[in-house]
Amino acid sequence: MDILNIIILSLIQGITEFLPISSSSHLILIPIITDYPDQGIMFDIALHTGSLLAVLMYYKEDIKKILMLSNHGKDLIRLIIVGSIPLPIAGLIMVSFVEYNLRTVEVIALMTISFALLLFFADKNSKYNMNISDISLKAISIIGLFQILALVPGVSRSGIVITAALLLNYNRADAIKIAFLLSIPAIFMASVYNIYDLANTQAIDIYAEHFIGMILSLLFSYITIHLFITTINKVNFTPYILYRIILGTILLTFLSIL
Repeated sequence: MDILNIIILSLIQGITEFLPISSSSHLILIPIITDYPDQGIMFDIALHTGSLLAVLMYYKEDIKKILMLSNHGKDLIRLIIVGSIPLPIAGLIMVSFVEYNLRTVEVIALMTISFALLLFFADKNSKYNMNISDISLKAISIIGLFQILALVPGVSRSGIVITAALLLNYNRADAIKIAFLLSIPAIFMASVYNIYDLANTQAIDIYAEHFIGMILSLLFSYITIHLFITTINKVNFTPYILYRIILGTILLTFLSIL
């Protein structure tokens, strides 16, 4: 894998993992629309590890509170644990079906557009009168169930969690924070599953390119998180919604030409 390919994939992962535009669909599309070969699961794991480290670094104060079991830390632990339960259960049940039936350009295009419209509806209709300190067990559970939809390429895990939080009237900043906190176990579990799957085939080979990809993904992810959080109240979700609609339309047009 050449350095330009590593930089491109790391940049795409760093930007798309935390924005509501679906990182998995972009990583699937890159080998399809370019001459680059599929980067392989091990490289994807390295990229996601970089993103995970970026979240832990950005929310280090909250992580400290969790480790110290402060009152706020306990609330965050409850949020992370309860909100994360549905995804791995559904993932184990649906992984084969998704892998063999839903990783297509058509599915990505349709989901990209559909969930852009849902995010638009949620953002326009949210009362923004709830915050993360008020989150209830019922709200956490609903958000966790919505997160299952992220198994479908094109939906976006962060996007669907943000959408669910907005529908429950959480403000934009806390909706994003909920999505990022839930990304910690989601990314970790996905990486562990893929490593376990590779170990069974004795196909784990770690190269310098994996380490470089992880570091670059960490850098790009951290910058993306910071910019996303600090600008969301100024620009709202409109740019991301428009991007999804344009991307989905381009993909559908591409399919119609073939």
